[in-house]
Order: sequence, then C-alpha cells, then structure tokens
Amino acid sequence: MKIKKMKNGKYTVRLRIKVDGEWKEKRLTDTSETNLMYKASKLLKQAEHDSSSLKEWNFKEFYSLFMKTFKENKSSQSTINLYDLAYNQFVDYFDEKIKLNSIDAVQYQQFINHLSVDYAISTVDTRHRKIRAIFNKAVHLGYMKKNPAIGAHISGHDVAKTKAQFMETDKVHLLLEELANFHSISRAVIFLAVQTGMRFEEIIALTKKDINFTKRSISVNKAWDYKYTNSFVDTKTKKSRVIYIDNSTIQYLQSYINWHTDYIKEHDIQNPLMLLFITYHNKPIDNASCNKALKKICSTINSEPVTLHKLRHTHTGLCVEAGMDIIYVADRLGHDDINTTLKYYSHLSSNLRQHNQSKVDAFFTLKTDENATNFATNATKITE
Repeated sequence: MKIKKMKNGKYTVRLRIKVDGEWKEKRLTDTSETNLMYKASKLLKQAEHDSSSLKEWNFKEFYSLFMKTFKENKSSQSTINLYDLAYNQFVDYFDEKIKLNSIDAVQYQQFINHLSVDYAISTVDTRHRKIRAIFNKAVHLGYMKKNPAIGAHISGHDVAKTKAQFMETDKVHLLLEELANFHSISRAVIFLAVQTGMRFEEIIALTKKDINFTKRSISVNKAWDYKYTNSFVDTKTKKSRVIYIDNSTIQYLQSYINWHTDYIKEHDIQNPLMLLFITYHNKPIDNASCNKALKKICSTINSEPVTLHKLRHTHTGLCVEAGMDIIYVADRLGHDDINTTLKYYSHLSSNLRQHNQSKVDAFFTLKTDENATNFATNATKITE
C-alpha cells in the first residue's frame, strides 16, 4: 500500500480489491495520512472478508446464479437442457449442498469415471464440458481458486466403433427397392435422406411449394423445430440452398404426394402450411418413428442398422463415388465449412475405397510402364 501526498496537501492511495468477485481499483483520499491508512486497512479487511464469504457458496446456489445470469435468454433451450442434465448428474453423485471449493481434481475425476461406466464417451465429454464451464465462471468471479475439471481424463464407451457410420452402396440399392414397395410418411423421409442428404429437420419442413418438378429441384429454405416450438425455424446455417434431384426422385415424390393427399383426406387433417410430412397428429412425423422404420427395413434387407443421420453420411459417399467434387457436395449438404464435409471422408464405404484404389492402379501403373519403356530406350541408346 503506497500512500502519496498531493500538491493540495492531501494524501491518496489506490487499492485493488474484489467487488462481487470482480477486481476493481478504488482510490481513497484524506487530509490525514493516519486516517487514510485506517480507512484503507478497513476497506482491505472488509474486501478480504467478502471474498472469503463467497467461498461458502454451495454448488446448487451457484448453479442457479450461473444459469439466471449467464444462460437464460442467451442460450438455446437445447443448450440449457444439456446444462440441466449435467447439473443433475453432478449433484446426484455428490450432493446439491456440496461447497464449490470442496471439490478437488481427484474427486472430479472419480465423478467422470462414474459416468464412463454407463455412458458413451461423447456423452461423458458433453457433461464434462458443461460442468467445466460452470467451474470456469466460478473461478473468473473469484468464488473458487482453481477449476478441478481442468485436466480431467475423459473416458467412456466408444459407441462410434460399434455402430455403422454409413450404408454400403449395394445395401442402398436394396433399401431404395424396399422403399418403393409401398408409401408411408416415414419411408418418404428415409428416401429423401438417402437421395438428397438433407437434415431431418429440413426434410419435415418441406411444403409442396418447395418442390419444383419442372426444374427438378428442392428449395431448402427453412427447418422444423420438432423438439420445442413445433414451428418453422431457420436452417442450421441460417442459409437457403437449392438441391438438384434426379428423375427417379421426381417420380417417387409425385407418387408420394398423391398418396399423402389421400392420407390427409382420410384422416381429416388440417394442413394450412401444406407440409409434405404431416401426420394425423397434425404435425410432422418425429425422428424416433423414422429411425424405428429404418431399423426395421435394415433388418429386412440384412443390413447393419444405421440411423437417419447416418444416411446423410451415406449420401456424401454416394456423391463422391459418383465423381462429384467436394465443393459441390458441401453446398448440396448445406455445410458452411468444407472441413465439415471432409470429416465424412473418414467413413468412406469399402466400395468407394476400391474405386479410388482402382484409380491409383490405373494412373500409376500407366506411369510406371511409360517410365520403364523410356528407361529401356535410353539404355539402348547409351549402349549403342
């Protein structure tokens, strides 16, 4: 604490203290150096007391403060739900009355190990990220000295290794043949997922106006919030795109729309938005119903089960297999970043790998033969 005498004869001092967890600078002034020292000492002592009292907050109280101050009306409902899930599992393991500063790195790692017994590694990582963010804010506010979640080792079941990431090309043909046997709303959604690579929420938001049969295209200009509001929302990237479709897709959609028109009349469905995948519940079909139908079809065609989202991966592979360039594929899928499309390449089908290997053989064998011929010719000239 450095006290200075000003030109007017008064004494002044600048102090850095924590106010509500934030470091702030405060200036004190007095005509007496002794009085100033007393005021400064008293303020520092009070600040230290306030700071230490913050450490008594328990996890439940801070979580409530954290959500109301930093997340409500600032984050999506799905994000808030993820925080709630992480919080509930955290207090189930410890106790909602546990103090913020009573949790050390070892205890936190034990919590992560506990989650890893029953959950996939991706789920454990999601819970960890949310709890770590809560602790980070507590440290930033001065309620904790350090974050016990920093450096935690994440473990769990690697579900990705045991689940198919795509459907092989030969199985896709069988899938399309099976889908052509008869119409249903879930089957139509599956068909479009394979043929267009659209996201589920984009497919169920389609209306009759979005299909241009003359230009053979689908306009993807919105999505459907099937989890919370049951209404139109922006696409994931908040951008629109147009997807070109082939003749077989055109024919399928024309046939499906005729069937769905009769379906609407039969069930007396009100469809003012002209939704293509509305059900007798007067809202679009849900994701679970489509995945259930897809699982049944996979069993029928003796294919390893895949989810609806994995059909989006499958479509990427089919596009590349057909010779489409990566920029076109990224635009078709609605990816803002081409690196997102490239991630799908880690799950290339065996058919596509063989296709690329054939290209390697054809190209480099040709080069090798040419080099061998040139080498032989040059060797003959040298000998002569």
